[in-house]
Amino acid sequence: MRWRHAVRATFTPTTATESSPLLGKVISNSRAPQIAHEMLVEYFMALLVIMGLTAPVDKQGRRSSQYFGHMAAAEDLSNLIPDNYDGLDPLFDNSTEREIIAALGTTARLHCRVRNLGDRAVSWIRQRDLHILTIGIMTYTNDQRFLARHIDNSDEWVLKIVSVQPRDAGIYECQVSTEPKISLAYKLIVVTSKAQILANRELFIQSGSDINLTCIAPQAPGPYTHMLWHKDTELVSDSSRGGIRVVSEQQMKTSNLVISRVLHTDSGNYTCSADNSNSDSVFVHIIKSEQHAAMQHELGSKLALPPLPLLLLAVLLVVLLAPSSASASA
Repeated sequence: MRWRHAVRATFTPTTATESSPLLGKVISNSRAPQIAHEMLVEYFMALLVIMGLTAPVDKQGRRSSQYFGHMAAAEDLSNLIPDNYDGLDPLFDNSTEREIIAALGTTARLHCRVRNLGDRAVSWIRQRDLHILTIGIMTYTNDQRFLARHIDNSDEWVLKIVSVQPRDAGIYECQVSTEPKISLAYKLIVVTSKAQILANRELFIQSGSDINLTCIAPQAPGPYTHMLWHKDTELVSDSSRGGIRVVSEQQMKTSNLVISRVLHTDSGNYTCSADNSNSDSVFVHIIKSEQHAAMQHELGSKLALPPLPLLLLAVLLVVLLAPSSASASA
């Protein structure tokens, strides 16, 4: 390891004769005894560590104990330092998902975890044009859809791509600034998939009755699809309201939401979302029984009365045919 070599080069032991001029100058100081003692202690401790790492070996393959006669202590110190420092080099956590599927228009996140990063930097690079997208938490592209995300003291470095487009599909590299550099490839797949609620965009539900909504996502990628329902911004399954039932068939890629005995507070925007798919929404109005009867009556009246153009045409035909009828009778 470079560190081990650097330690050897920097802390090569010197003899007492070589260090005596410095000690002589220090001793001439007014605090000479105290300073000299501190320097000797520091020198001695550093030498023990060095000897634990670089102690010479005799012809029988045994470590020499010629320095200060304290090799037992040096051996104890060296045992605290691993013989193999490879574990301290940056390395990738391969447990992260390397193939990411994102629906057109959604947000994609590529998660890269690096252990033992130290003072190195993590970069995200687009492979098709070798464009450096981010370094650390800084973005180096004019495309503002690309963002770097990192939580302090964590091993995770995330490339976030907002409003994914077909051109974003391809290979991205998470790169660490070691020498030589190390990198890990991620594949982004962009698909066109949309969840669909099988209902009108606006629904009028009578108070006290049930809401029954069905959502499908037939084009969602993969054999299984996880689907969720939200009312406005709240996850329906987290609601404290009783009488809610969600039945999802992940393999069939369908989900059914039933809310029993609805109240006025159940009015709102209901959204169905599916994995790697765009969501779909409907707005539900909860109306009282009187309002529902009035709306039904108004709707029936409109259907019962003929449209005005047809009524005028009928009157005109009666006027035109009246003289002909009178002539025929005469």
